Order: sequence, then structure tokens, then C-alpha cells
Amino acid sequence: MTKLAAACALVAACIAAITGTAAAHTTTRAAGADTPTITWGVADDGGKYADDGGAWFDTQLKGANLSEERWTLSWSPDRPTTIDDLPFLQRSAPQAQADGVKVELALYGRPATANDPTAFCNWAGLVADTVKKWGIHDFIVWNEPNTALYWSPQDASAPARYEALLAACYDTIHAADADAEVIGFGLSPRSNGPSQTAPIPFIKGVGAALKASGRTERIMDEMSVHPYPNPNSPADSPDVGYGNGDFFGIPNLDRVKQAVYDAFKGTPQPTSVGLVTARSKSSRYGDVLRFVIDELGWQTDTARYTQYMNNENVRTVDEATQTSYLKSTVEKYFACDPSVVTVNLFLLIDEKYRDGKNETGQTVGGGWQSGLLTAGGSGVSNAKQAYSALAADFGGGRAACHGQLVTWTPQGSAGASGGNGMAHGTTGRPAKKPTKHVPLCKKGRHSTKTKPCHKK
Repeated sequence: MTKLAAACALVAACIAAITGTAAAHTTTRAAGADTPTITWGVADDGGKYADDGGAWFDTQLKGANLSEERWTLSWSPDRPTTIDDLPFLQRSAPQAQADGVKVELALYGRPATANDPTAFCNWAGLVADTVKKWGIHDFIVWNEPNTALYWSPQDASAPARYEALLAACYDTIHAADADAEVIGFGLSPRSNGPSQTAPIPFIKGVGAALKASGRTERIMDEMSVHPYPNPNSPADSPDVGYGNGDFFGIPNLDRVKQAVYDAFKGTPQPTSVGLVTARSKSSRYGDVLRFVIDELGWQTDTARYTQYMNNENVRTVDEATQTSYLKSTVEKYFACDPSVVTVNLFLLIDEKYRDGKNETGQTVGGGWQSGLLTAGGSGVSNAKQAYSALAADFGGGRAACHGQLVTWTPQGSAGASGGNGMAHGTTGRPAKKPTKHVPLCKKGRHSTKTKPCHKK
């Protein structure tokens, strides 16, 4: 991946292991040439499906100093060697390449297809081989495999089955594209019952499966997480994490790192997040693991706009609060975290239907109003306050860090070097008890014109 160059004088953290509740300590150091840069972008399929190939979308993206768009590709076992969205890719991928916008692809299938790693990973290799000519080399393998919404059955076997799929796809994708970056997990941040496995135990289960497999190669180059706020309190600030230690929010990334350290130490999978300049054969980061924050956002009140339809079904924030929350997320957390190399907001452009249903009540997917622009597209969309307010931060890369960078030492690693825990409220206040049932998805995150609403 080409990471957004950062004009920064910042502090580099030497980090090794991945980690959690361990004691975090801060230090300030001058930035060195080995400090990893950070890319700011969006998780939004709008450019992929646009009639103009995404030209207008890319212009709006770059107007906020964002430089990446993550697109989704879904696999069907009925068409095991077909890339269903290939016509859209043939139009939009060259446009993104010409516009200097990096594309990351999230590859996944329907929940019941998770049990066929060979067929899915052969398709993933086909995708990698097809899109490399457009400069696309970054692939997330599956989406939220710790939820039954995307991975079924969601039982005690799920972590081991996901490990087998991730390992197989690592090999097929790298065989197809020597420059590929394989990104694992795409973790949902919580569990709301038997249909979800809590993320921290899920990580540990994947590590146990890798150890049992006897595999001698790593299974991922980077790790993707989705640190959404508690769905029972979706207007919480980024400083509010989860009281449950098996869940994670923005201030709880240390828990994920500790879980990775505990799960993968002693395996070929790197757990260190230390600084490195050399690129190894298998990863641009050598013997380290970097993080992709691949989905997060706060939905805004759209009552004053006429282009939206249906009633809102979750608590929203006003545009000033969205701006404040995003600035804190950038300036206090991720710009200050050298292990985080990509942050994709969900979304760039709001979706029209507030509840994910069209005029006739049919579920059409979508329904998120967490974008930096209002719904509608060219000639209709307006910039929200955050669009211009965050542009300097996005353009500054690491220089957007207004706090302290941290070094972190994982628990159980006496003498271990580095780490990258959050020094800002690593636990957060306890999650609120819901007063009523709240669907796990307000609306679908991977919405297209043909996909159903995927509830979070």
C-alpha cells in the first residue's frame, strides 16, 4: 500500500506486542524515517457503483484530503469463479488509479459459504490477479467473522474455521500478487448474544487454531477492526469504551493488541507493532503487524434536509458533535498510534433511506447517515461541518496528533519492546443496559443496489 505521506514531526513509538490492559506509558521522541505513515479514507462503495466511474466521488474524497476508498466484493458459491462486480471494477478501478486514490477490497461471502475455504480462496486469488493491473493490492479476508450475520454457524468452531480460511487465502492471494497485503479479521467490536462471539475470545481462538495447525507461515499482514460505539448508546463520544473487557471501542485498542500477543506469540504470525523500514518477502512491514481501522462513524441528524426518506431509527448527533468526535478520534487516538496505518470512515456520502427501506417498504440496504456529505450525489449533496473541519487533519497525516504518542508493554512480556496501547481511557465507562431491544444493525454497512440490509 502506498501510505499517505505525512509531513510530521512526531513521536515514534517502539511497540511490540499487541495489547491491552497492560500498563501504557507515554514518551515523546522525534519522528524518524521509520515512522509509518497513515492513510485516511472511507469505507464506501459509492465510487465503485457510480455511473461516471467514481470521478465525482473521487473529487469529493480528495477535497477533504482523504486518499482511500474501501470497496466490498461478495462471492457466490453458485458462481465460484465469477467476480460479479467485475463490470463496475472495470469502470471504477482505472478511474481511481488515475485520480490517485488507493482502493482496498473487502472480500466475503454469505454466512453459510464460510465452510468452503478452498473455493472462496481460489476466488480471492482470482480477484487479486485481476485487480493488480489497477494498482489494487490490499485485501480484507471476510467481514466480521465473529458474527452470525456474516459467518455461520457462529459456535465454538468458528475461530478455527476462520483461521483455516484466512491461512488458505493468505497463500492464494500472495501467489496471485506478490505485492499483496492480506488483512485479517474485520472484527465486530462486541457480542450481543449467542449469534456473536466476543472479539477478544475470537482472536484467541484463531491463535489456538494456528498453533494446532503446525503452519509455518503467517496468516495476515495487517489486522482490521471496526470500533463502533455501543449500539445501545450510538451517540457516545470516542472516549467511551466498553466496560466488558472482551469488547473494544476506540479507546480499547490495547485489548486487541494484548489478545493478539497472547494468541499468536510462539507462532509464525508477528505480534509486534514495532517500527521497521525494511520490507520482507511476505509483508511491507516485515516482522510486524499493523492495524486497519476499517469502519467507524457517528450518524447525524438529517431532519432539515429534504432528500432523505423515512424515519430515523437510531439516536443521532448534530453535525457539530460529529465534527468534535471525529477530531478527537483523529487527533487524540489514531494519528498518535504508530500501529494504525489506515483509518476508513463509514461513509463519505450519506445514504438516502434513514431506515434502509425504500418507498414501498422493501429492504434495500443502506440507511447510514454517518457521512461527511449529505445524500444525493452531484448537484444534491452538501458538505457537513466535518468535511472542511477535518481536512487539515487528514492532510497532515501523523502531524494531526495533538496528544502524546505512546509506547506500550504487553502483560506477560517482561523485557518486551514496545507496544501501542491507548493512554486515553483504555476501559471507558461501562456499557449501558438497553431499555429495549436494539437491532444489531441500524442499517447495512455494505449496501448496494442489490444487497439486503445487513444489520449491525
